[in-house]
Amino acid sequence: MSQYIINKTVSTNQSASFSPDWQTIDAIEINHFPWYQAGRKQNTQVKLTANNETLFIQIIAQDKYSFAKQTELNNMLVCEDSCVEFFFSPSGILGSSYVNLEVNCCGTLHLAYGEGRDNRQFISLEAASLIQRKSSISSPVKIESEHDHEWCVEIALPFAAIEQLTGESVNKAKWFANFYRCGGRTEPQYAVWNNIDVSEPDYHRPEYFGELVFI
Repeated sequence: MSQYIINKTVSTNQSASFSPDWQTIDAIEINHFPWYQAGRKQNTQVKLTANNETLFIQIIAQDKYSFAKQTELNNMLVCEDSCVEFFFSPSGILGSSYVNLEVNCCGTLHLAYGEGRDNRQFISLEAASLIQRKSSISSPVKIESEHDHEWCVEIALPFAAIEQLTGESVNKAKWFANFYRCGGRTEPQYAVWNNIDVSEPDYHRPEYFGELVFI
């Protein structure tokens, strides 16, 4: 099982608008390609840090042909855009209900919670309004270009937003989670952090989650 240590930020600023010093934070590499068929295996890195109120996420994805069409919160097709997904069990119990956070290269979000792939509860507009994000792509949609190289999205995810979605307190010591790269039209990526041993692309596999430890 993969493990990643989430260090607390050194700043005393507890607001979601605080920007961490990302250069000092180790990266998660989304570099397993269990369903690889052809094309470039493009690099994807995720960095995490937290204070008492907020989890900060930075995503840097190499992407030769960046694409995003969806602009609506919780659209089911965000995963078909150039996208990174973060699935996690905030209870700290392996096999418990989990959140799927999906973000495309322009910053459009899809968040839901439940025990499995079916009958998932979407985040409300009220809870989603607490989440801040910014993208290196300034437009709300993105058409592929031969000049594309990479994109970066940063997210400030308050624990209060997670608790509104799940109806439960967040465990601030340990989560189980996985990270995925997917989407795009020209060169779709299907990469994972903690490897998944199934025959077809399937991210709703909490039994393959790795471990996030808050210190």
